[in-house]
Amino acid sequence: MRLLGFALFAYLVQFLVAFSVQAALPPDVEASMKRFIQKSPSVNGLRVEVQLVEPNQVIPACLGGSIEILTPPGVRLWGRSTLQLRCAKASWMVNVPVNIHAYGDYVVASRYLAFGQKIENGDIRVIEGDLTTLPDDVLRTPRAAYEKVLSRSLQMGSPIGLNDLKESSVIKVGDPVLIQLVGKGFQVSGEGTAQTAGMIGDMVRVRLMDGQVLQGKVLRPGVIGVNVE
Repeated sequence: MRLLGFALFAYLVQFLVAFSVQAALPPDVEASMKRFIQKSPSVNGLRVEVQLVEPNQVIPACLGGSIEILTPPGVRLWGRSTLQLRCAKASWMVNVPVNIHAYGDYVVASRYLAFGQKIENGDIRVIEGDLTTLPDDVLRTPRAAYEKVLSRSLQMGSPIGLNDLKESSVIKVGDPVLIQLVGKGFQVSGEGTAQTAGMIGDMVRVRLMDGQVLQGKVLRPGVIGVNVE
């Protein structure tokens, strides 16, 4: 019983010492945090800068142990974020808020671009900047923008995202098209001619071989779907 009491007393002393001896974040721990972030998949291949939100933050001592760096569950290491420092020996865990800046190329409008305009050479350019301040769908290369149509107008220098673009017309007036008529319990196909142009998902008019004009949705290039009640 006396031995048990002594062991408990020793543990309490160690616990109190760990939390009474505190120091600013050691430089080697800060360097390890930056390396940990640099290896994160979210910033893979990007130039990264890490800033402590609280530069003078103090942490308990990790006497006789080493500090482990963790990512809290559900936290993305991107922009304003948080890391966890854990000392298993002293049984403590501390949250350390950080600002993560990840620099890379992204696409912007090189001049004013109007709604509905098709993107061509000279309309866009690539610059470098902090990607953590931009929408997640921002284009990293111009290839995905060419021949697409803007779904909203953009000022010069505005970043271009996937949601700002839509496919250009995949069906033009006069194009021969395959028409898929779908009704309750049946589906038939036929041929016709597009009377209006449209992109995927648009409603267009088509003329059947017998002269009848129907309205259907562009399913894919050259294919129109028509629902028959």
